[in-house]
Amino acid sequence: MSVISFADRFETIADRRSPLTVGIDPAPEVLKAWDLPYNAEGVRVFGLEMVEAVGDIVGVFKPQIAFFERFGWQGLKSAAEVIGHARSADALVIADIKRMDIGHTIEAYAGAWIGEDAGTPVDAITLGAYMGSGSLEPVVKRAAEHGAGLFVVVRSSNPDGILLQTARQTDERTVADALADDLTAFNRGALGKTGNGPCGAVIGATLDDAGEVLERLPTSLILAPGIGAQGATMADLRSRFGRAAAKRTLPNVSRQVAAAGPSRKALREVVERLVDEASTLRG
Repeated sequence: MSVISFADRFETIADRRSPLTVGIDPAPEVLKAWDLPYNAEGVRVFGLEMVEAVGDIVGVFKPQIAFFERFGWQGLKSAAEVIGHARSADALVIADIKRMDIGHTIEAYAGAWIGEDAGTPVDAITLGAYMGSGSLEPVVKRAAEHGAGLFVVVRSSNPDGILLQTARQTDERTVADALADDLTAFNRGALGKTGNGPCGAVIGATLDDAGEVLERLPTSLILAPGIGAQGATMADLRSRFGRAAAKRTLPNVSRQVAAAGPSRKALREVVERLVDEASTLRG
């Protein structure tokens, strides 16, 4: 049986609903503002409420697993329930785990999240690659086999990452440029057709020089944090990324949405506006 890729599923839901990606980030201050307890039950209720409020209009949810993992197995159980609820709403789910390792360990991380036989199946995960691009090969293989997506941090929106990501190698490429080239090579190896491959990239929407690295990622979906609380707008994203890259971008908004809660009506109003703004990226 043929497997439908994450990239193809994203294209379908982005056209039918929206490319908007809503982060589920139950940080302590957010739970306090929502009058929820800072425990596994609090993060569970927060996540379920987010899905209940906007799950029928959002194309992608991205739970930040650290906020669930904080509460041990009970928190991970809450994460699994939230993820299952989001997928039952026909939304795609990216588990924001940013795992990074080598060999059997990275294979185990992949097996925990990718594939229907995974511990907690999701549609895509985030990864780090600064143990070498080759360390990603087992995850790329599993993702291609199971139709999952990967989003590797290439150029992040936080200023502290600039020094490492823009450091020059002996061939004069930056570390980020070299990683982008490797992701493109992985995609070409995994694709039996034209289009976008399993290896996407995390590129901050706040970056004025994003276009340089995006040119090296012609077959990657782009997960773009930095919209809303970090200052970037959808218009900024289109201007900085260019029309072609913006069309395959998942604009990620977290704190701006959560700040509207706990009222479901207020959450929906904010997300409806963001959905309208995100639709301009597809034009």
